[in-house]
Amino acid sequence: MSQKPNFTQMSLSELRSYVLANRNDQEAWKEFTSRPRPNAIYFDANLTLSEEKKKLQELIENSDKTN
Repeated sequence: MSQKPNFTQMSLSELRSYVLANRNDQEAWKEFTSRPRPNAIYFDANLTLSEEKKKLQELIENSDKTN
């Protein structure tokens, strides 16, 4: 029987690939979901849908300018 990898030592990209290939591995999934997401964009839960849409559009436009 093969030994499980050390999930805490894996990069986020490596862990993502592992989770996609081993979708029933709850230990790997727990580690993956507990990792911080540095590129995540968070919105205030009290924003209306139209305000959220406007902010997303601004982010897309700014992203297009930087790329």
